[in-house]
Amino acid sequence: MRDYRRFYRQRSIGPLIILFSLFALPLALTIRSGVWEEGSFTLRRIVSAVTDSYTRRILLFTLKQALYSTVASLVIGLPGAYILATYSFPGKKLIKALATIPFVLPSILVVLGFVIFFGNNGTLNTVLMSVFDLSDPPLKILYSFGAIILAHTFYNFPIIMSIVATAWEGLDTKLEAAAATLGSSPRKVFRTITLPRLIPSMISAAVLVFLFCFNSFAIILVLGGGPQFTTLEVEIYRQARMMGDPSGASALAIVSMVINGILFLGYALSQRTLTVAETVADRAFEERKPSSIRAFFIVLYSIFTILFLLGPIVSVLYRSFLKTASRSGKPTFSITWYRKLLGLEHASSHMSSALAALVNSTLIGVAVSVLTVTLALLLSVSIVRRKKSSSALELFGMLPMITSSVIIGLGYVLIARILRPSLLGTYLLITLAHTVIAFPFALRTILPKVRSLSETYLHASYTLGSSPRKTFRMIEIPLLRKTLLTAMVFAFALSLGEFNATLILSNSQIVTLPVVMYRLIGSYHFQGACALGSILIITSGLAFFLGEVAKGDSV
Repeated sequence: MRDYRRFYRQRSIGPLIILFSLFALPLALTIRSGVWEEGSFTLRRIVSAVTDSYTRRILLFTLKQALYSTVASLVIGLPGAYILATYSFPGKKLIKALATIPFVLPSILVVLGFVIFFGNNGTLNTVLMSVFDLSDPPLKILYSFGAIILAHTFYNFPIIMSIVATAWEGLDTKLEAAAATLGSSPRKVFRTITLPRLIPSMISAAVLVFLFCFNSFAIILVLGGGPQFTTLEVEIYRQARMMGDPSGASALAIVSMVINGILFLGYALSQRTLTVAETVADRAFEERKPSSIRAFFIVLYSIFTILFLLGPIVSVLYRSFLKTASRSGKPTFSITWYRKLLGLEHASSHMSSALAALVNSTLIGVAVSVLTVTLALLLSVSIVRRKKSSSALELFGMLPMITSSVIIGLGYVLIARILRPSLLGTYLLITLAHTVIAFPFALRTILPKVRSLSETYLHASYTLGSSPRKTFRMIEIPLLRKTLLTAMVFAFALSLGEFNATLILSNSQIVTLPVVMYRLIGSYHFQGACALGSILIITSGLAFFLGEVAKGDSV
């Protein structure tokens, strides 16, 4: 057993050293750049960042848009949580499945979907103009504050709906039954018994959504439409890349990290008070059939959810097969954008770099998936098999989740300024940055499956004389094969769609799918962007499908 414990202790050394180098070192360089000037420690840049009127306006807007987005997500998500937790109706599984769409979509794809669906010449305006015989588009919301809130709501209201619905479904309803027996009205029962027990889950979900919206980058960068709607993340990118001032960007990054730390602490505290779900057997009431009037509102909400979630995605897929001979010409079905993507037809503008971007993204994604899953597997088995320090190891593995990908990219920009890497070295830095971003998700995929493995197999193998190394290779890895494949596909999909860190780190010589999509959107070449976006949709869908299959196999 000493050999057994020593073996798993040693498995954690490599991942910890590598992760510390990949995450802590860039973060330390970012902090040093913000507080180190002319060879001495100083808070001048941070104080200047906090007291400067321009920076204060950016910070206030960042908090404002995050607050508005969170409120909007609550307004749309809470009715859905009530419907899913309380009623049984046809299409309920479909609504639950659709609610997972934003979780697996890259942010740049969400931006593209909103431009295609809500744009002046988008799907929604085209339908409304045709139905009501209008000459001008009735909805003009893109590149505005409203567009930012709408996109954030699309991205985050399923989080509210899922977290609150799960807590609601787990409530022991015997208290409600007792109150109803004593004569309390349903409204009073909800207000005095049900709602107080749901508030912790609402707070937890709201803090998480606020954290995501605070760190939003691609949505603000594209849909904001200008300096008026700049946030901290966008300003960090602007100062680091456009103004060539990584020290000023680092000072802003420190401010952002402090606020992120406070928000994450609030989320952790809300998780501690989150209502613990009871077993379904303890529920006094089962899901009930809705009345006629409630069924009407459920249908309306379901239609809204389907259109709101599926509309942008379907529009991207549909638009990728359209071609117009001129700006005013009638669109016709064509696969020309995919042919140009594959280099089978001559492509102009940014579309000419699409094939190179596809190759780059694929190679980087494969490297990221292999490196990420290898590190996550070694750390997972070490966390589970060794008893001491397992919680600390798990917490360390999750640390990249509390740092925005823009700040991670900034850290690698500072490394690049020191090393001045070649083209191949820049590819390596992008791969390592993607690995840091994808690692917590791979760990969360692999760790539960490792915990569920029975140690009986391992003990039997040791009894028969196998070494810990051979047991790990011949027993544990085969049992984890499907989970490892799922984690690899997730890591590949995350790398393929990663935009924030890539944009701040890459140069004109290195392009990836999201970067080319961003350039195509900026040059109003939407059909080509939709062809690239369709590839991301298929990849993300495959990752989700394999994840669900793995969950089903582990039940």
